[in-house]
Amino acid sequence: MKESFKILLVEDMESYRGAVSQLLGVYSDVTEADCLNVAREHLKRESFDVVVLDKNLPDGDGIELLTEIKGSYPNTVVIMLTSDSDFGVVKHCIARGADDYVVKSDTVIPDLLVRLPIAVAKGAASRKLANLEQLVRETFRFEIIGKSESTMELRETILSLKGSASHVLISGESGTGKELIARRLNSIEDERNRPFIALNCGAIPENLIESELFGHKKGSFTGAVTDRAGKFELAHKGDLFLDEIGELPLLAQARLLRVIQEGEVIRVGDDRIIKVKCRVIAATNRSLAQMVREGKFREDLYHRLNVINIATAPLRSRTSDIGDLARVFTVQVGGPNFKITDKAIKALKDYDWPGNIRELRNAIERAVIACKRRKSSEISFEDVAVLHVTEDVAQRSRKLEASLPREAIELSAHHYEEFLETLEREYLKTALELLNGNVTDLATKLGLARSTAFKKLKELNVSGDSSSLSKRISKSLVLSARAKFESSHPDLARSENW
Repeated sequence: MKESFKILLVEDMESYRGAVSQLLGVYSDVTEADCLNVAREHLKRESFDVVVLDKNLPDGDGIELLTEIKGSYPNTVVIMLTSDSDFGVVKHCIARGADDYVVKSDTVIPDLLVRLPIAVAKGAASRKLANLEQLVRETFRFEIIGKSESTMELRETILSLKGSASHVLISGESGTGKELIARRLNSIEDERNRPFIALNCGAIPENLIESELFGHKKGSFTGAVTDRAGKFELAHKGDLFLDEIGELPLLAQARLLRVIQEGEVIRVGDDRIIKVKCRVIAATNRSLAQMVREGKFREDLYHRLNVINIATAPLRSRTSDIGDLARVFTVQVGGPNFKITDKAIKALKDYDWPGNIRELRNAIERAVIACKRRKSSEISFEDVAVLHVTEDVAQRSRKLEASLPREAIELSAHHYEEFLETLEREYLKTALELLNGNVTDLATKLGLARSTAFKKLKELNVSGDSSSLSKRISKSLVLSARAKFESSHPDLARSENW
């Protein structure tokens, strides 16, 4: 097993305990207890890095055990589970020494994925436990964060592929985390040193791509001064990630197909057959099915790679993930003492993120730098340097077109509902702009009750009325923050990421 930290999960509901244990067990050594007495027996026999503790248990109040843990095991991080969202209860748990709390709900698992690593990182930093801080950082570094339906479905898909040797094709827009998914697929496997080899097919010159993939023999071409193993050999008994697979030349596609079919490679300039066994995880931001129809991608290779298909959703279609991602990035970039305000997160949710998760992380990095300049550890609204560009109808049409399914495998009731939601959101955004943000006029025009219109706008995260004024002010503040940042950091402002 890979190195992981030890968790004691104390929860009396078997179904709840099983669901949480199944997820956390991917990363950690999880020990389960259904009551206080069983938990105490486990604590006597071994030490734990983290205790996830239900407040209400059959044989007493979880706060009793919390107090015992803090007295006898001060370095153990404790996260309370509670069905009560009352602030007084939460405050009492924190006052008695809990590092954090999570309210039981349908989203408890994605909430734990965000709160647990942050709580452990903060606890490790305050207790000066460098090893634990490093361990939790490494353990959760490839986690899929978010509580949207598409993200929860993605996590389930990844977990279902544990132990599978089937090839995987990941499709989606740039910046949606395709390599993160590939690394997550690799990290959930049990092998301690399972290879993960990555190659960007679009970044290698055409005349060198075969050498990179299959290796070469000394003297086989100018510059081949020594024998060299290719990516397939390096990925033996592991995973080979081929990013931008659509950029692979047709000749290289034919050789790649043979290697996948036969499980053997021949280095460039050599005649020796080398047996290889690895899972290929390919990724693309293009429609390979369309490329097959155009004769730009081999159909047989497409079907070889497309055994398991994972389609990544753009960030604009899962805005409920933005808050969790922003909080995790804030701690990852700034450190365990950094946090981000709810107002700043609201501003982030108002943006459409054409660069997806990659652009969001860049925005958080800029915000952390801005915080450090004013000697603060809290990202506020003014620190969020995001450019809110007003979209025209053509841009919104392109966004809707991008949301359409490109392949039959993408068709599902869930994706259909997401498209209808996107369609309605963009329609209402356009209508509000035409009516200068007046929701009353919008309701009249669309034949809706004013309360219904407000409810619909809230559900779709669309702002109207007084919010339109605050949004214009927000844009002004955002542009001001960006201008200040650019003037203070001209080198970064000229960089590609900016």
